[in-house]
Amino acid sequence: MKQLSKLFERLGKNTVSQPTNLLYQRLEDALQEGNKIWLETNNDSFAGTPVHLDEEFVELLALSVATNGELKDESYQRTTWLIRLDCIAAVAYPTEHWSKMRLESLLTEKEKSPEQD
Repeated sequence: MKQLSKLFERLGKNTVSQPTNLLYQRLEDALQEGNKIWLETNNDSFAGTPVHLDEEFVELLALSVATNGELKDESYQRTTWLIRLDCIAAVAYPTEHWSKMRLESLLTEKEKSPEQD
């Protein structure tokens, strides 16, 4: 019984929520900026925009167009994920994808910019 008590005591001391923790900082940034993120946990992965963050949980909101063929208008489905912070293994942010042509044009513009003089 004493070991079980110590285990619960340890679980109660959530070190994930410390402001110096990189995971917490990234989630806080995503919450403040309204960025969509993907979370990988031990058992699953989740995507959405953080709408709440506290010492134990992050809440993600995911909106998607309803796929029900009976709906005439563009209805949206809302899914809310409540995820315990100590279960998160990774956080990913969406990145911008560029074509080879666009990347080359951006590099060419940078080479031509007068700021390098």
